Amino acid sequence: MDTSSYKSKVLLTQVYKINNFVENICQEHNINCYYGMISVSIEQIMNMIISFYKNDIENKYVLFCFEQCVGGVSFSIESNDEIFSGIVFDKNQELDLDTDIEVFLVSKLSDQVLVSEEGKRIEVLFFVNGIEPELLVHRQEKIKEFNSNRMHQNIN
Repeated sequence: MDTSSYKSKVLLTQVYKINNFVENICQEHNINCYYGMISVSIEQIMNMIISFYKNDIENKYVLFCFEQCVGGVSFSIESNDEIFSGIVFDKNQELDLDTDIEVFLVSKLSDQVLVSEEGKRIEVLFFVNGIEPELLVHRQEKIKEFNSNRMHQNIN
């Protein structure tokens, strides 16, 4: 890849390509320790998009973008529809039975979430230069909490 920015149209039936892009980007930019947080955030965004279309994803695509910024990296995903309109990404949200798990994870694992005014585009930023150890531990705990809750739900 060897670039500080990247764009690609990806069919929703080929989401695995986005996962490959994220993995390659993290390797190329030497941010492998952030791969888990980034990939889970992107996966949750893609789940929101696929859920919006209620699995009628044939011939639908998104524009996936990556940009290296000062102090971090930015990933954005844009669709033709107002998928993210009205969604609030609150970093202070707690996990409970009424929590939208995708929104919760994206909010907790990224440093900043920006949604376009019309709700067609979402951008997640990760500040990778000098993350505070406490913040990294907090995010790792949220992933563990999510996995634990998911395992508990599968048992019931």
